[in-house]
Amino acid sequence: MNRLKSTCLVATSLVFVFILSAAGPVQAQDAQTITFNQAVELALSRNVSIQRAENNLDLQSLRVKSARADFLPNLNLSTGVNRNYGLFIDNTTFQQRTTVTDNMSVSASSGVTLFDGFGNISSLRAANSTLESQEHIFERTQQQVVFDVIQNYLNVILAEENIQIQQENVDAQTRQLEQIQEFVNVGTRPVSDLYQQQAAQASAESQLLTAENNFQIAQTQLIQVLQIDPLGDYHFVAPDLENVSLTIQEYNPEVLLRGAFDKRSDLRAQEAGIRAARYGVLSARSGYLPSLSLSGSFSTGWSSSRSDVFSFSDQLDNNRSERVGLSLSIPIFNRLNTMTSVESAQVQYRNAELDLENLQQTVAIEVRQAYLNYLTAVKRLDVTEKQLRAAQQALNVEEERYDVGASTLVELTQARANYVDAASQRAQAVFQFYFQQRLIDYYQGTLDPSQPLFE
Repeated sequence: MNRLKSTCLVATSLVFVFILSAAGPVQAQDAQTITFNQAVELALSRNVSIQRAENNLDLQSLRVKSARADFLPNLNLSTGVNRNYGLFIDNTTFQQRTTVTDNMSVSASSGVTLFDGFGNISSLRAANSTLESQEHIFERTQQQVVFDVIQNYLNVILAEENIQIQQENVDAQTRQLEQIQEFVNVGTRPVSDLYQQQAAQASAESQLLTAENNFQIAQTQLIQVLQIDPLGDYHFVAPDLENVSLTIQEYNPEVLLRGAFDKRSDLRAQEAGIRAARYGVLSARSGYLPSLSLSGSFSTGWSSSRSDVFSFSDQLDNNRSERVGLSLSIPIFNRLNTMTSVESAQVQYRNAELDLENLQQTVAIEVRQAYLNYLTAVKRLDVTEKQLRAAQQALNVEEERYDVGASTLVELTQARANYVDAASQRAQAVFQFYFQQRLIDYYQGTLDPSQPLFE
């Protein structure tokens, strides 16, 4: 049985050494160093959601331009040349002739809408409001991407910090194994302590492998957010845990909520969408009102049948025709199309108002939850600091007691496990505290892409 345990431990160690040796050449390559600010710049320039929001913004700008152009008159030019064979009526002489005749005509026409029931005005205002909404959506999308970068960047840093904690545990377990080996050699400790410590060291190495795997997963997720080459080798710059600012902010939930209602871009976008829907109702109602348009045209022509009497220029001058007219259209009955359009626009307007109410409720819940989570994170800072200090002292005492034979290996192993857990909990508490601060900024709508991750 002991031989089987030893064989398993040796196999585990060989696998561990093989993985480290296989990872060595990869780490030896020159990795691209990426700071947090560089990560934000990459995400803002590459993220598909931002590019799509920017495209929608450009598209709506074109729609505004089109709505403005509806106020301008149109202008059309046309010309035609034809050859007639046989009997025909000459358009310039109005006589029947049987011959081959060439004709040419030139015309120009223009028209402008003078009044359409304020439909054009309402359409332009709706387009401008929708453009404003798209601008706020674009801004909120940028904040969302920056927040995703912060979240995933912190996950990478925390995973890397956990690797250091687990590596320190492996080193400590190795030193402890060497010490126990010496105790066993001189007969002051039973061989069972050696086997137990070998198992503890193998467990520590396994936990280190898990931490390294979690680090790779966190890096992969960040690479996906940044949308950079997944096959590239990257080094994300992480600050020292001791240099992370733990300044506690005093927040008032009512002030936070008012700030969110004033500054959240998605709320501003929804409010602009309501204005656009209201103008959409006015635009639909314009179908009930009469419309008035002004038009004018000019035309002239030339015929080869009269070229022996009038020159080309004389014919163009003599055959001129001008027209100016006003057109008034009064809707009487259009198969209920206008009424249906108005009712449909009113439903869209009511839905937009409901969407705003729902979004306001969501924002209030998000701000409240972020505030409560922040209070919990502040408390965890104090608790984990005490936990880590106590675990460190307990480990020191157990090491001293074990060295003089006053403690068992089980007690020492448990003390070391408690210390490793306390160190991991402390790291998580520090980064969770900082993350909750950024989460409040995000839910308030004040997240600044140019702000560094750590001061």
